[in-house]
Amino acid sequence: MRLEARKRSRQHYTASTLKRDQMGRALLQPDAERAPWGLRWRAGFTLLEILIAMAILALVVSSLYGAYSGTLETTEMVESARDVDQAARLALMQMADDFSSLYYRKAEGENESSPFHFQGGMEAEGEGGTVVEFASTAHLGFDVSFPSLRINRVSYVLEKQEDNQRYYRLVRTELPFVDLSGEREGTAVELADTVESLTLTYLNEDGETLSQWDSKAEGTEGLLPRLVHIRLQLAGEQARLFATTVAIQSQGEEGS
Repeated sequence: MRLEARKRSRQHYTASTLKRDQMGRALLQPDAERAPWGLRWRAGFTLLEILIAMAILALVVSSLYGAYSGTLETTEMVESARDVDQAARLALMQMADDFSSLYYRKAEGENESSPFHFQGGMEAEGEGGTVVEFASTAHLGFDVSFPSLRINRVSYVLEKQEDNQRYYRLVRTELPFVDLSGEREGTAVELADTVESLTLTYLNEDGETLSQWDSKAEGTEGLLPRLVHIRLQLAGEQARLFATTVAIQSQGEEGS
């Protein structure tokens, strides 16, 4: 009896040990292997789930791209407007400096080619042309070896662009007087390249506004305008109009 009891106890211990070993190996196996055969297909992502994730990702990417492209477009518009403002500001500052430094001397027998001749309001149609010419002590100062106080023949010219016939280039030319400074070369500097129009109007001593002024013409002979009003229109995303008014206080002397 004892022998049979020991045998049964040993068999029970062996079966329990085998069962624990099987359970331990099952816990170490992947879920797919431990799962019943009928449920193994549920592991991982289905094709529908992947498609839904891809659709959500496409929506997020398209939204981010739209916001990014909108930011770039706004930045380009701001930079374009800034460039237009800067070009207009520099052009008007240069014109105001030239007019403020205007030099005029009336001399007997002065002819149309006199370097002191003030002429403004000339037409600049077709291929463009000179808008205004006068003498001024202002200069760009590229030649540092020459005294800063000199008299130049300053001209503002509108030139048609070759690649875009709609706009003009605004060019400032400067030519030192031959009789005062010796024979020297002139300089030309482009102030703006998208000019739609440049209009100058002149105010006389009686308060009348004139579209043209000629220091050799009847009614304005030997005279200079009191004020010059400048209107400069530049092209950009939208046409921009800039304006300023300059008081004329000429330097010079009466000649005989």
